[in-house]
Amino acid sequence: MYIKREKVIKSHDDWRRQNEVRKLRIIMTVVAVFLGISVAAGVVLALMNVKNTADQMKKRVSAYMTSSVSSADDGLPEYDNSLNLLLVNSSQKIPDDYRPQLTEYGSVQVDARIVPALRRMMEAAEAAGCPLTITSGYVDEQTQNQKFQAEVKRLMTEQKLSRIRAEDKAQATVGEGGYTDSQTGLSVCFTAKGAEKSQFRQTAQYRWLQRYAADYGFILRYPDDPSAADGINSKTKHIGDSSCYRYVGRDNALKMREYSMSLEEYVQYLSSRG
Repeated sequence: MYIKREKVIKSHDDWRRQNEVRKLRIIMTVVAVFLGISVAAGVVLALMNVKNTADQMKKRVSAYMTSSVSSADDGLPEYDNSLNLLLVNSSQKIPDDYRPQLTEYGSVQVDARIVPALRRMMEAAEAAGCPLTITSGYVDEQTQNQKFQAEVKRLMTEQKLSRIRAEDKAQATVGEGGYTDSQTGLSVCFTAKGAEKSQFRQTAQYRWLQRYAADYGFILRYPDDPSAADGINSKTKHIGDSSCYRYVGRDNALKMREYSMSLEEYVQYLSSRG
């Protein structure tokens, strides 16, 4: 009887240990499943976040890439360099026989030949969330002379400059009639809503133009000259103006952007190459 009872006790202890092992295995399985589900859920959430971020970036890129155009593919007209690279500045008068093909665009006049590219550029800027407003375009010689003389008078009165010095300074800011790009009809100046002219460089519109204007054939007409103490660019002989853009044709504009050249530098560069 003693032997049988010992066997029964041992058998009961073995069953209890085996039961505990099964429970432990079940608990471990449940924990493993829970951890697996948690990890899977985390991966799914991470992938969803990545997808959402990618979708947002795709939308932004798509908006910006509407500005990357091809003149041939998009049907924009092309002109030769007798128009594209017409150079007018303080030392080079506009040709006497030059006649811009003027048309109304918005609230200003411009040469009709730049309207397709200008319209496309402004539409792309607006689509990218950087709407542009044109503040000035073509100005006839008489009106420009009136502006020039008014600036000379102001400088003589407020800054006590001699007429010669006042005229030199006014030429680098306003420009004398017949000696400014505004007589070509190929230049436009922009603003951003709510921004002063002096603040345009700090706007999203300016950054957008710097990045994409060349795709439409436009370049910054009067870039800054960091080495100039008086702010007058040594190449353009004009003070830096972040709001004024000039049509030169897409191929020229892309090269000028690549070479970081002003219109004056680029014309000289092409001339030196024969």
